[in-house]
Formats: sequence, structure tokens, C-alpha cells
Amino acid sequence: MELENCSDYLTTSYKNKIMTILNNQDISLVEREFYAESPNWYTNNDMKSMIDTLVWLSYSEQEKKDILNKDIEDYFNN
Repeated sequence: MELENCSDYLTTSYKNKIMTILNNQDISLVEREFYAESPNWYTNNDMKSMIDTLVWLSYSEQEKKDILNKDIEDYFNN
């Protein structure tokens, strides 16, 4: 029962956060459309992916840029 409560809490919290982002007029429409169409954001139902998405949201813009640049660099170096 405890795991089910935790799962329900995570799912509800995640969906609330994503809806807050999608309704945020300070975020560009293009970015909000990307979130709405991404299976890793709006329609995400996998707990691990939800956690990963929430962790991603916690990064600063510079941290996100650094991570993405490293991913691109690693991709082209392999």
C-alpha cells in the first residue's frame, strides 16, 4: 500500500508540475508545444522517467546546456 501511495503521489505531483509549465506564459510557445508533444513530458507514465524529468527541470539553464553539449560531443566522438 505504501508503494502505491508513493506512486500516486509522484504521478499527481509530476502531472501538476508539467501542467504548470505548459500554462506558464513566460515560457515560449515553441518550448511549451515541445513539452506537450514529447512522450517524456506530458504523457509520461513511467515513474523512473518522471523522476528523470523532474531532475532535469531542477538543472539551471547553464547546466542543461553543458549536459547537452557533452552529449553531442560524446556522440560525435564515438
